[in-house]
Order: sequence, then C-alpha cells, then structure tokens
Amino acid sequence: MLRTPRFLLLALILFGAFVFLFSRPTDSIQSLTHPASTDTAPSDALSAPLLKGKAPAGSSADVKNATLGFERVFVINLPERFDKLDAFSLAASVTGFTHDVIEGIKGSTVVNKTLPSLENLPKAERSRNNIVGCWRAHLNFAQRVVRERISTALVLEDDSDWDVSFRDQLADFATGSRYISGTTKKPRSPYGDDWDLLWLGHCSAQQHPSDQRRFVIENDNTVPPMNHRQNFNLVPKLNELGYDNTTRIVFRANNGVCLYSYALSYRGAQKMLRWQNNVKQFNPIDMSIGTQCKDDPDFKCIAVFPQLVDSHKAAGRQSRDSDIGSFDPKNIREKGYTQNIVHSTRLNIENLIYGGRDGKIEDQWPDIPQLTGPRRTRFD
Repeated sequence: MLRTPRFLLLALILFGAFVFLFSRPTDSIQSLTHPASTDTAPSDALSAPLLKGKAPAGSSADVKNATLGFERVFVINLPERFDKLDAFSLAASVTGFTHDVIEGIKGSTVVNKTLPSLENLPKAERSRNNIVGCWRAHLNFAQRVVRERISTALVLEDDSDWDVSFRDQLADFATGSRYISGTTKKPRSPYGDDWDLLWLGHCSAQQHPSDQRRFVIENDNTVPPMNHRQNFNLVPKLNELGYDNTTRIVFRANNGVCLYSYALSYRGAQKMLRWQNNVKQFNPIDMSIGTQCKDDPDFKCIAVFPQLVDSHKAAGRQSRDSDIGSFDPKNIREKGYTQNIVHSTRLNIENLIYGGRDGKIEDQWPDIPQLTGPRRTRFD
C-alpha cells in the first residue's frame, strides 16, 4: 500500500488553510487583525461608547452591587496616609463595595503655569498649596473618568463616613435621581441617564431656582434631627418647606460646598474638565464646582439633603484629622464622631466585624425618637 510522504501531507494541510483564510471576505479578515474602533462619540448622556463589563441594568436594586450601581468607585488618598486608606478600606469592606485609589496631590508639586488663573490664589504658601493640591486631585478624578471612558464613577474622600444602611439610602436616592433627571424609560444607570454630577456628601447645597421638583423620603430613621445637623447656612430649610424632622429630599442643586463624596457621568467629567481649566478666578474646587452647578445651565447637578456622606473625626490626636488643616498635636479627641450621620459605619466597625453587643448598631445620638413603620416616598 502506497503511503503519502509526511512532508507532502503537511504541505497539503498548509495550502488548504491558506485557501480558506484568503477566500473569506476582506472585512472578516480585517476584523481578526484590526478590531472595530471605539473612538466614536458617546451615544447618550452618561456613557463612554463601550463599557468595560456589564452596564447597569437601571433598577434601584443595582445600587447594591459591588460598585454601588456605578461603573467604578474611587477614593482620594495621599500616598503617605496609609492610615486613612486602611480605615476607609475597612469601612468599605463592611459596607460591601470595592474601590480604586486616586492619589492625592501635594500642591507644592503643581506649578503656577498649569493653573487656569492666578487671580484670587492665596499668597501664603501653605494656603496656596492646600487649595491647589485639592483642586488638582479632583481634576485628576475627572480626567481619569474621561481618559478611561468610564460611564459613571463615584469618588469619596478618604476620611468620609456613611450610614450602615448606605445601600438602602442609595436605592431611594437612585429613584429620586431618575425623577429629577427626567428619566422615563429604563435607563442604563440606576441613577438615570441625564445627569452630570450627583452630590452625595456636602456641607451646603441649595435647590436650583429653575427646578423646584423634589423627591421626598419620609419617616427615615437615618435622618439626623435638627439639633444634630451641622452645615453651612445655605441648605434647604425643610421645616419651612413643610417637611418634618424625619424627611430627606433629592433635588437639582444650584450650588454646593464640601466634596466628601460625589459622582460624575462621563459627560459630566468632560464638562467639569473643560470648565475648571477655563475659570477666570481661582477658587477652592468645591466652591468652583458649586458655581458650575449654578452658572452652567447644561451642567445638571443633583443633590440630597440631609447628605448621605460626611467627614469622620476619629478618636485620638486631632493632628491626624486633615492634611490641609493645622492642629496642636497635644489636642486629643476622646471620642470619634461624624457629623450628620446617625448610624456611623466607622463608629460601628467593631459591631459590624465582631458582632459586639449582640450585633446591635449604635446611634450617635441615643436621644433620637425611635420611628415605627417603613420609609415612605413621594414625588413633589
């Protein structure tokens, strides 16, 4: 029996593969070597052209995923403050969300020629560096959203704190955000598809005069009573609006101060980068973003009051608190606290990890009357 030489058999196989490959349509061959370009304009308000991973389905239940309903979550942290990142990571772990790090910036490394304006810049070196470093770190967050084409991203400061029921709060906030943003169809994001900035953690926020709609959350046991609220004066006066002391509202924001936590859409990050790099007068980044919410009619900011995130002050040396403040190292804080947060995650860390005191969650203010019945929501 004749046998085909091995080299001839191999040659026939290679010839067949060659014919099959190059007899295919040209576009099929190109798709193997040159994947379709993603350099197209975003197709909607929020998203980069192609999301990395699964896009949020649009339900409020999606806020309970590992990134709280956003595509990514970030924390701003100076590289040398390992202690703050440790504490933040622990709080995030018991709440159940993942996060990436945006490195904080020392203002001394930011030269004046990179600033959009020198007008109103503090003359004192320490003050100048504090304001400029904070400004640049938040712009780096916006830049990363744009550069990596992230559809939605939440950022928190590394000393931020939130209620142990943060996920439930976000589910209600998402419903309110969809209402205020005018979302009627099923959105890609659980927070709606027509917003630029969601201001979750602030110390002042006003309602936009052009939009008086509110999403109202009543009988909410995470709302701090009036005598325990600490904010600047420019916040909604809920009692004057006819709401009681257990009510929280979601609304379009006209201004704001403090950046304990906020979210940007892809479109919002583009607008923020453009605006902040063209300001005529240099201001702290929180005030400058607040001005953009007020003066740019195409920059849609949505806020919540009372806020969902605030700044934690840990027990121990007060000099560990802030990297932009000045404290006497001899000053000791006997007990930690977080303003405006009823069931502080950081103050309940031991209970959440070890189940101390029978797993009971402690209120910061035990004198708060206990509510009965579920939360109620409505559209005003």
